[in-house]
Amino acid sequence: MRIDRIHIRNFKCFDEMDLELNPRFTLLVGDNGAGKTTILDALAVAAGVWLVKPPDSTLVGSGRNILPNEIRLVSKEDGDRTQFLECKPVSVEATGNLVDRATSWCRQIRKDGTRTTNAEAKCALEIIEQHFARVQAGHSVVSPVIAYYGAGRAWLPSRSRREQSAKRNGPARRWEALYDCFNERIRIADLHVWFRREALAFASRSGSWRPGYGVIKRAILRCVPDADNLWYDGDRGELVLSVNGLASTFSNLSAGQRMMVALIADIAIKAIAQNAYLVMQDSSLSDDELLPEVLQRTPGLVLIDEIDAHLHPNWQRQVVDDLKRTFPSIQFVCTSHSPFIIQSLETGELRSLEPGGAALAEYSGRSIEDIAEDIQRVEAPQLSRESVNLNRASEQYFKLLQEWQGGEKSYELKEAEANYRRVAERYSANPGLSAILKLDALARSAERSK
Repeated sequence: MRIDRIHIRNFKCFDEMDLELNPRFTLLVGDNGAGKTTILDALAVAAGVWLVKPPDSTLVGSGRNILPNEIRLVSKEDGDRTQFLECKPVSVEATGNLVDRATSWCRQIRKDGTRTTNAEAKCALEIIEQHFARVQAGHSVVSPVIAYYGAGRAWLPSRSRREQSAKRNGPARRWEALYDCFNERIRIADLHVWFRREALAFASRSGSWRPGYGVIKRAILRCVPDADNLWYDGDRGELVLSVNGLASTFSNLSAGQRMMVALIADIAIKAIAQNAYLVMQDSSLSDDELLPEVLQRTPGLVLIDEIDAHLHPNWQRQVVDDLKRTFPSIQFVCTSHSPFIIQSLETGELRSLEPGGAALAEYSGRSIEDIAEDIQRVEAPQLSRESVNLNRASEQYFKLLQEWQGGEKSYELKEAEANYRRVAERYSANPGLSAILKLDALARSAERSK
């Protein structure tokens, strides 16, 4: 599963957008409102082709169509009202690879329609249907992981319950990984259930962990800095993570640690659910540096909004590399506002959604200040915003003082002086700049009085 190019039309904030994606990792950057999350939503619609004809009854309702509120609206002034008109057709067209076959497909709401149609995705649907049939027939074929993690991915309302939760005590389902995969949430309670079951299996297997548990543990320890052990505490009913030899329950971990443990565990569990037959090949792994076969070979598309959320800058510098090393066959498309994330990328992995922006290749090795200024368009990032405002105000005031010919001050000079005094107020304890300006003004006044 891979998407190489996406073309969207009349989707949310875009009238038309064409974007090429890196086969391994793409980071979308841009100001708030530039459309980063919109691109992720469009990719989710494109990937939703996998669940148009779900292979399992539990997956009904887990698909992703174009939503009514994703139709682009244009405003029109009519009398004393601002009215909004829908723009149709709405389309998401993707070109990529499905089950090792290159293809293109389009999902859209037609000009006279109200629902998503897949009439132009027949080839893709046939490929997916054939894949499902091969799995059903017992063939050992690799299936992809598909997941969308929103900015609030580690949060779930306390009253929200998983649908069909009563059936969760039944046998494992082959397509469990695709259940609710576009929900944008990580269901923390489900992760605890998974680890509790592994602990029960450990007891029933005379103290021997199932290979799948080792895969998940290895993935988490590779992606959480300084983590050295992980287990399930049956007494407390939650995970325990050891960092630098200090054990902490999941609920006592930092927000960044909880988010990353949950994210990595969720992706790895999906990989195991999709390709359990590969897990047995990892049962004899003893070298902690070796990557389990199921993680090496499981493909997929994972979308992550605000990948830097809750992460310290030191962790931001390595999170992209950790994901790529741990899940080398999965394509990641993420968003971020962090220059540290940008600095960690390889050539060809960055896409700017700023006006006139394009793929930016030359940023590796550049300073955080250069990245913030040139890519994120932050003015003088080495200075605080207040310092920038003070410099701008003082330069304007000094310029007008130099031009002042004495007599009554002009309105422009009075405004510049008032603006300078306002922004310089917080620096009153260090009056150096104020003294320079005052001395200059006094000198000019003395010259004119002679």
